Amino acid sequence: MIDFQKIQAHNWVSTRISIIGAGKSGIAAAKIGQYLGSKVFISDCNNSSLIQSGVVDFDHETGGHSEKVLNAHIIVISPGVPDSIPIINECRNQNIPIVSEIEFASWFTNSPILALTGSNGKTTTVNLLHEMCINDGKTSLMGGNVGIPFSENVLFELTSNILSPVHVLELSSFQLEHVQLFSPIVSGIINVTPDHMDRYSKYNIYINNKLKLAKQTKECGWIIYNGDDQILADSLGNTDNAVLFSLAPNEESYFKLNATKVYTGENNNPNILFQFEDTKLKGFHNLQNILAAATMAHSFGISRSAIKDAIMNFTPIHHRLEWIGKIDDVDYFNDSKATNIAASRAAIESFENNLILILGGRDKNSTDFCQLSPSMKNRVKNIVTYGESGRNIETQLKLEFQLTYHEKFEDAVVEAHTLSEPGDTILLSPACASFDQFLNYEQRGDKFNLIFTKLELSK
Repeated sequence: MIDFQKIQAHNWVSTRISIIGAGKSGIAAAKIGQYLGSKVFISDCNNSSLIQSGVVDFDHETGGHSEKVLNAHIIVISPGVPDSIPIINECRNQNIPIVSEIEFASWFTNSPILALTGSNGKTTTVNLLHEMCINDGKTSLMGGNVGIPFSENVLFELTSNILSPVHVLELSSFQLEHVQLFSPIVSGIINVTPDHMDRYSKYNIYINNKLKLAKQTKECGWIIYNGDDQILADSLGNTDNAVLFSLAPNEESYFKLNATKVYTGENNNPNILFQFEDTKLKGFHNLQNILAAATMAHSFGISRSAIKDAIMNFTPIHHRLEWIGKIDDVDYFNDSKATNIAASRAAIESFENNLILILGGRDKNSTDFCQLSPSMKNRVKNIVTYGESGRNIETQLKLEFQLTYHEKFEDAVVEAHTLSEPGDTILLSPACASFDQFLNYEQRGDKFNLIFTKLELSK
């Protein structure tokens, strides 16, 4: 049995650390090791110029993993690296401790950690929580799955004179795979729906990785969960330090809502937090995000005014149900970040009717797109599919909906524009990953915005 507390507490000078994966997280972890005086070795299977430029300041190898990795006291695995690859299996065989970048970084900070996970809505919620902390005068360092590695923020804390920071983290299931001592003071789980099934052989494995965040939470801390999610309600409902939030009437929720507002106290004597019309965050999924962030902030002791100000002034996240403009009385919404069924369903249900929906990209694992049918009925008038999964989506949905397929993304967007009439809404909410034609969902979303601009200028 590996004693991780003993590893954490030992002298890191000259400790041999092998880091698997030379992306942002791996390089940030390597810089912490370098700062501590450890001997860092980075190994990446990729040999691109971008990877090579990132590792020049460290002992490294690219283009594959050799036995050099095994000459280590500890292995730090980046979130994008599956732990089933041969070199990781060999590390296990040799009993070399394996930790995630999140775990490794957490060993070098004593500051409070607010950590959030879920299948959908994480980025909006963690940004809201970050703003609530800032409004309350905290030095909030946001990191994790939002693009700033936790290690980067911890190193900044170690090398600067900032006072009393709080780490606000968005965490993916990948980042939670190898946590041991990592322990937030407040954790939040928004929802659990099938995702990343190309990485996990069973849905339960994915679920357990999400629930791991609750198991890691300090006994003196709080676990905030979505009481409307049956998996979370069944798993956390009887946990002593767990607090739920809910869109449904529930006396256990600190923040409650009715048809027009969110409030605390009794319905007949409410203390109003905000009216729905006063926030730019629209749709039931965003109400869920707001309640999650507000409940986490309240549990951490953030003032009511700081919570309210963040909600009232928050600008929706780029590429997440983002209104980008209007052409000939047709609204265009960019929801490129919706890479699974649940995210697209939430976006679709934010509108009443006259939707032209763009679906497609790379399917993560034999998705049943018919799961979208109940949400699309009476809302979606046309569907335009594209990319690797476009033909499959067309086959699944063509008996119920009007569909058109285009291989190229740009052609699909132009087709949606051609089909549109005044009063329609064009919604890019692909329900698929972007990797067939783009590096990431951001690049896909940027392309959508660029095509919109071209169409607008051509009028």
